[in-house]
Amino acid sequence: MFHHAPEKYSFKIIPKYKPSPQSEVFDVAHVEELAQNVNDLDKRFFLKVLGGAGLGLFAASLFPKKADALIAGGAPTSNVVGIKNATNTRINPATESTLQSLLTGQGVTKLTTSISVSGTIHTPAAGRKIRVYATRFSLTADATSVSFRFTAGGTDYEKYISPKTGGLYGSNNHPNYVEGGVDQVLYCVIVGTTTVQINVDYLEI
Repeated sequence: MFHHAPEKYSFKIIPKYKPSPQSEVFDVAHVEELAQNVNDLDKRFFLKVLGGAGLGLFAASLFPKKADALIAGGAPTSNVVGIKNATNTRINPATESTLQSLLTGQGVTKLTTSISVSGTIHTPAAGRKIRVYATRFSLTADATSVSFRFTAGGTDYEKYISPKTGGLYGSNNHPNYVEGGVDQVLYCVIVGTTTVQINVDYLEI
């Protein structure tokens, strides 16, 4: 009878995967490269944001802080609104309030008169001029024409052809006006047979 000695078995655990030194170096380098790319993107984004903010501040510095700081014909300032005339002199713009102040402060006169032949409507005080803001009239019969001027020999600044009986004619020039010379009378020229009732808003200056 034979007896066999029990067989002995030995085991060796072999790892399924072991990266080579080369692969380890490659992975580390790749990770570092990715990190560098992320850092570059962050830096670029930061620089873009910083640049946009800088441009915004620069643009804001070019414009006045308030819309009413803009000036027609001049450089912007912080609190002045102005307009320049043809001689490059700054003037105050006409508004409803400034016009009302002008009319109240300087006492615009309303003249009413009736004439049936050409003649003087108003004579200014010595050394003064007439500034007309509005002229209106009606008539009792049809006329060939009715016109207004400064002095009998002056040029018509307002003329109506074939005005009819019962009509109301005229113009309101506020805030504008027409103005005669020193000592020049306001004159009405009537062509036709009629009586003209005239109303004038004016100042003597």
